[in-house]
Formats: sequence, C-alpha cells, structure tokens
Amino acid sequence: MNTRTILAPANYAIDSIRHELDRIYDHMAVPGLASRWPGRMLNTLRPHPAFNLLEDDDNLFIEAEMPGVSPDALEVNATDHSITVAGTRTLDAPTDGISIRRERSNVRFERTVSLPVAVEPDGIEASLVGGVLTVTLPKVRPARTRRINVRES
Repeated sequence: MNTRTILAPANYAIDSIRHELDRIYDHMAVPGLASRWPGRMLNTLRPHPAFNLLEDDDNLFIEAEMPGVSPDALEVNATDHSITVAGTRTLDAPTDGISIRRERSNVRFERTVSLPVAVEPDGIEASLVGGVLTVTLPKVRPARTRRINVRES
C-alpha cells in the first residue's frame, strides 16, 4: 500500500501556546477566581483534536486523537468533499475534592476538514480504539489512482 501524509502534525510551538492558554483558562474557571465571560471567551481558543489525513490508491484515512472520549459522545458527518467530527469529553471529578492543579477539563469540540478528493459518503467507516478515532473514506471511482501499463509499439 502506497500511503502519503497530506496534513502534517501541528507545530510544537503552537501546541505549547495552546497548553499555556488551557492552563490560564482552567485557573480562571475555578469558582470565585473569575467571572464566567472570560471562560467562555477562552473556550473558543481551545485546541481541536489533532488530525492526520492520509491516503492510498482507494481511500483517504483520518486519524484523530480523542483521549477520554467515548464513542457515544462522538458524531461524524461527511459530504463528498468534507468531514466534520464533533464530540464531548466529560471528566468525572470527586465532588468533595479540592482542585490543586487542573490541566484537563470538559471539552466540546467540532472540526471540519476539507477533503482533497471526492469520497463516497455511504462507504465511510469509523472506529475508536485506544483513544484514536480512525475514519476510512473510500474515494469515488474517478478520483482513485490507477496504474497504467505502457506498452512498447
């Protein structure tokens, strides 16, 4: 199988900035430390799940990191040229405990990715294993790569 990466992993510097913004958000979200409006504003800056987009001759593949997300909390919708992944990660915390450090929180996310070729929405399959969502998107017939044999005249 000849596979190539279409979408490279995120830049580490940007990931570091996002991590720091998450820490600020979580600090502000502790009751009594801030009003609710900064929390809502900073929630829009939360990172989306990291995606890889790969292809072979017949399919596109999306791999997305979804740690702590259950299959019931995911929704995957596709058209012939885009795919949207939405979901919620809900963390259970002890109700009688005091938060000393919070770097993980409940998250609602939605991400739409444009696809480089048309796919057949009816043939799409998705699975969530080990916190990684894998979506297989079969290419439409005209978009599939086909090897052409060259004959000598």
